[in-house]
Amino acid sequence: MDPLAELKQTFFQECDELLGALEQKLQLLDEGSTDPEDVNAAFRAIHSIKGGAGAFGCTELVGFAHVFEAALDHLRSGRVALGDAPFSLFLRCSDAVSDLVNAARNDEIAPVRSDLLAALEQVGQAKPVPSAAPAAPASEAPPGIAALGNLLAMVDSKMGAPAPAAPPKDDDGWDDEPVVAAPVRRLGYDVRIKITPEADLFRRVIEPRVAIGILPAEEIVSVACDLSHVPPLEALDVTDCHMRFEVMLRTALSAEEIVSKFDFTLANEEFEVEVLADAEVETAPAAPAEVPQSVAADLSAILARLGPSADAAPQPDIHPVAAPVVPVAAAPAAPATPAASRAAIRPAANDVAARQRQAVSVRVDLDRIDRLMNLVGEIVITQSMLVECVRSLPYDVYAKTAEGILTLSRQTRELQDHVMAVRAQPVKAVFQRMPRLVRELAQTLGKEVKLVLEGENTEVDKTIIEELADPLTHMIRNSMDHGVETPDERIAAGKHPEGTIRLIAEHRAGRIVISVTDDGRGIGRDRLLAKAKSRGLVGADEKLAPEEIDQLIFAAGLSTADAVSDISGRGVGMDVVRRNVESLGGRISVDSEPGRGCKFTLALPLTLAVLEGMVIRCGDDRYVIPIASVIETQHLANTPIEHLTFGQEVLRWRGEITPLHRLGAVMGSAGTRDENIIIIAETERGGNVGIAVDEIVGQQQVVVKSLESNYGTVNGASAATILGDGLVALILDVDSMLRVAASGVRQPVPELKLAG
Repeated sequence: MDPLAELKQTFFQECDELLGALEQKLQLLDEGSTDPEDVNAAFRAIHSIKGGAGAFGCTELVGFAHVFEAALDHLRSGRVALGDAPFSLFLRCSDAVSDLVNAARNDEIAPVRSDLLAALEQVGQAKPVPSAAPAAPASEAPPGIAALGNLLAMVDSKMGAPAPAAPPKDDDGWDDEPVVAAPVRRLGYDVRIKITPEADLFRRVIEPRVAIGILPAEEIVSVACDLSHVPPLEALDVTDCHMRFEVMLRTALSAEEIVSKFDFTLANEEFEVEVLADAEVETAPAAPAEVPQSVAADLSAILARLGPSADAAPQPDIHPVAAPVVPVAAAPAAPATPAASRAAIRPAANDVAARQRQAVSVRVDLDRIDRLMNLVGEIVITQSMLVECVRSLPYDVYAKTAEGILTLSRQTRELQDHVMAVRAQPVKAVFQRMPRLVRELAQTLGKEVKLVLEGENTEVDKTIIEELADPLTHMIRNSMDHGVETPDERIAAGKHPEGTIRLIAEHRAGRIVISVTDDGRGIGRDRLLAKAKSRGLVGADEKLAPEEIDQLIFAAGLSTADAVSDISGRGVGMDVVRRNVESLGGRISVDSEPGRGCKFTLALPLTLAVLEGMVIRCGDDRYVIPIASVIETQHLANTPIEHLTFGQEVLRWRGEITPLHRLGAVMGSAGTRDENIIIIAETERGGNVGIAVDEIVGQQQVVVKSLESNYGTVNGASAATILGDGLVALILDVDSMLRVAASGVRQPVPELKLAG
C-alpha cells in the first residue's frame, strides 16, 4: 500500500474521532457547561483537523476549519461569553466539517458553505460605541497642555498626594489627559522549548509547524531548526522526521499551561520546557510631548524647591530635549539562576500525564480483529474436539492428559475474553448523537422534549454498534413526530407540557436490549388499521388483535402522517429499522398504550462470534442455550405441574406461576423423549419460562455460526454451532421459541450437516 495513502487513511480515521469529540463538547456547552476544558477540547479538535488537512492539501477543509477555529478561539480567550456563544451555529459547522472530510476522503468537490463562513466571521465582532464628540488626535494637542499635565502629576507625586482623575474632555476637543502613560508591566518568563519529535511524526499526520503554531505567535522570540540528525540523501526516508527545534519564548504563561498546549500533538518525551529566568514584560509608553527649553528650566527650579517625596523615589529633573525621547524605566534585574537549579519542566503533572496516557492507543483495522476472532473460534472448536477425544481414552491415560486439557481450556477462555474485550465498545458513542437530534427536531416541530439516557456504558460488539445509529435515529424521529404531543395538546390531556423520551440500554438474557420509550399519545390503532386496509396490507374484513395492529407500524410504505415532510411521511423509516435489526440477528417489538405512550424494544446479540452455552439433549438432537439466559435447573419429578383449561402447562417456581414448554414438542426433536429436566430461563421482557429437556450434557464455549448465510432461517433458533464431536447444534433463542410455541405450529426437524 502506498505509504502516503496509508497516512491519509489514518488521518481520516482520526478525523472521525475528532469530529465525535467536537460534537460532544459542543453539545455539553450548549447544555450549559461552563468547564473551560470543554472549550479547549473543542478548539483542539478542530485545530488538529485543520493541521492534518493542510498536510494533505485539503484546501477547502483547511479554509473552513481555520475560520471555525478562530470563532472557537474567541470563546477560549473570553472575548465571547459562553452564554452569548451561538452553539447552534457551531453544531451546524461541525456537520459542515464532516461533509468536507467525507468529500476529501472520496476525492469529491466539497460544497462551499459561504453562509456558515459569514456567520462564523461575525462571532466576536465588537459593536462600535457611539461618542458625543470625537476626540482630536494627540498630535494636535498644544505641547504646553501636555507638559502641564505631566508637571502636575510629578508635583503630586513629590507632595505625596494622589494623582487627580483625568478630567473629562471639553467640547473644544482638547484632551487634558497626560500624554505619557505609565508603562504596563506584567510578570513573564524567558522560556526555552526543545522539541525532539520521534521519527514517526509525519506518519502520525503531524507537521512541525503545526506543533510550533499552537504557541502564541506574538510571544515567540526565535525558532531554530537543528538538521544535524538528517541522514545522507541515499539513506533518507522521507516518511521519517529527523529535525529538532528550539523555540525561545517571552511569555506570561506558566510551564504547565505551555505543556498542556502540546497534549494532542506531541508525546511526553518529545518536548522539554525549560524556564530560564523571571522577567518583566512591559508595553512601550506613548512618547511625551516636547518641553521647550525655557519652560523646562522653570519647572526644574520649582521641583527642586519642593524636595523629594517621603515615600517616593527621587525624580529626575526635567531637562530640555532636542527631540522626543521615550523614557523607559529599567526593569528590575532578575536574580541569577544557577544552571544546576534551572527547572527543566517536563509534562509530569498528574493530570497532563493522565490525559496523555489515555491517548496512547494502537489503531487496528477491524478486519484483522475479525480474522483473529475467527481463529479464536476455530481454537475453541478444536479444544472441544480434544476434550471429546480424551474422554474416550483409558483412565490412566486420561488422568495424565486431563490437567493439560484443563490448562488449555482456561487459556482458550482467557484468549477469547481478551479478544472480545478488544471488540467490545460502549454504546455511548451512538447515544451521544441523539440529544442533538432531539433538540433540532423539537425546534422544528415546536415541541418541548427532554431526552433521558441510561446505560450509556453498556458494552456490545463494535460491529453491532456501527449498525445501531440508523435504527435509533428512525425510532427517535418517529417518537418525536408521531408520539410526543405539542405543549398545548399535552396540557389539554393533563400532562406536563414537556415530553420525555427515554433511551435505555441494558444486558438481559444474553443479549443487549435497547428501548426507546415516550410518554406521548401512543399508536392510533384505528387510524393505522384503516391505512393498512386502504393499502391492501390487511383484508377489509380481517380482525386483528391490538398487538397485531401495533406491529403494522413496521410494514413497508405504511405511514400515518398526513403529509410527507423531511421528518416522516414516506413509510420507510420503521421498515428500515426492522430490516437492519434482523440483519444483525436481532428483533424489534413495540408496546403501546393509547394516551400513555409507546415503547420500542430492540434485542440484539452481544456478540457475533463466541458465547458461553449450556449443551442440552432432547431426543436424538442437541441444542445450546446461552448460559446468560439460564437462571436455575431442577428435576421435573420434584416440581408440581398444573394444566390450564386451554392445555398450557404451568409450574410453581419460587411462589410464581411460570409457563412450561417441552423443547421436543416445540422444536420437533426426533427420537424418544422423557423430558425430566426443567431449565428456568429468562426472557427479554424480564419474565421467566420453564423449558423441559431430556439431559444437560455440559457447559462450554461455542462458536456462533450464522444460520441465514449457511443454511436458512430456523424458527426458535438464533444461530448454530459445531460441537466437539463434529455435530451441529442449534443455539436456542428463548423468545423466538416462545413465539413458535404460541403459534401452535410444530417445527419441522432441521437437517443440519457439516459441509463435505
